Amino acid sequence: MQMICHLDVTDFAAWKDAFDADAEARRNAGLSVLQIWQHADSSSKASVLLDVNDRKKADDWLARSDALSSDDKGTVTSSTAYFVKSA
Repeated sequence: MQMICHLDVTDFAAWKDAFDADAEARRNAGLSVLQIWQHADSSSKASVLLDVNDRKKADDWLARSDALSSDDKGTVTSSTAYFVKSA
């Protein structure tokens, strides 16, 4: 199973630095980063594809103080996350 996250950020480079700093928390939640994209026409949009090892831990990571924004030093202004699997 994978998770796709779409984020609106204040600045891609600042967000990426904060996202990278949160690597240990993601590993502890059973998440592995497969791909990170900066949108071609915007420095304020990012998407991340993560491999999900444990759905419960991934849900907990998302719920932990809204993980997609609070752990990224205020660089995330909004986010969505979707769990997906191959059809």
